Amino acid sequence: MFQKSYRRFLALKTTHYRWSHLAPQSVGHLQEACDKHWSVEKLADYLHCAPDEAEACLRRFNMSKKVNGKDTTAGRLRQAVFEWIGEVSDADEKTRLKLADELAKMVGNQLFVAAQAGDDLLKLSMELEGKESDSAPKSDPKASEDAAPKWGPQWKD
Repeated sequence: MFQKSYRRFLALKTTHYRWSHLAPQSVGHLQEACDKHWSVEKLADYLHCAPDEAEACLRRFNMSKKVNGKDTTAGRLRQAVFEWIGEVSDADEKTRLKLADELAKMVGNQLFVAAQAGDDLLKLSMELEGKESDSAPKSDPKASEDAAPKWGPQWKD
C-alpha cells in the first residue's frame, strides 16, 4: 500500500476493493501493532505477508506518521527528506538535519521559481512522478494499477 503515490492511491481508492477497504484495514492493523507492541510475526499474520515485508511496512508506516504529523507543507517536506536520508546513509542526526535543511531550501527555491513562472503544482507533481500531465488515465483500472510506478508516500522504494 505504500508503493503508490498519493495521486495514484486517490485515483484507485474509488474503484478497487484493495485500495478502498484492504489498505485502510492494513493501516488499522499497523496502528494497532504500534499501540499494542505486536511482534513482527503477529503483524505479518494480520497483513498476510512475510515478516520482513511486515517489518518494512511498519517502518514506512512510522515514517509516514512522522512526516504527516508536521503542520505545514514545508515541515512535511523537510521531515520527508530527513527520514529518507536516514534510510540511505548512516549519518548522525545532526548531519541528517543539516542535509535535510539544505535540500529543503533547494526544493523551496525551485518551488519559488516555479510559482513565479506560474507553473501548475499538479503538473509539476506529475512530472516528478514521471507522468505526462496531459496524458489521459487508462481505461482498464487493473492495467493502470500494474503500470503505476512503485512510489511510497514520502520516498521511492
